[in-house]
Amino acid sequence: MKPRTEIINNKIVNSVEQLARFLKRGDLFRKPRSSAQYKFEELRPDENIVICENTVTHIVEKIYGNSPVFKLMVI
Repeated sequence: MKPRTEIINNKIVNSVEQLARFLKRGDLFRKPRSSAQYKFEELRPDENIVICENTVTHIVEKIYGNSPVFKLMVI
């Protein structure tokens, strides 16, 4: 599966960092090929990482901003 482009509020999103700019703290999202859900915590653009919590393991994870786009969960 190739990374796909998401369109949010009429803006094109190609990376995790771009997607994180639309998220609010506590928003849920997931990887395109994963069933694990993540809770958005913080975007650190100076370090090019996104801080999130895996809701299955409750471990805080750092995801690089250049990673392929993540799909928002609609709940």
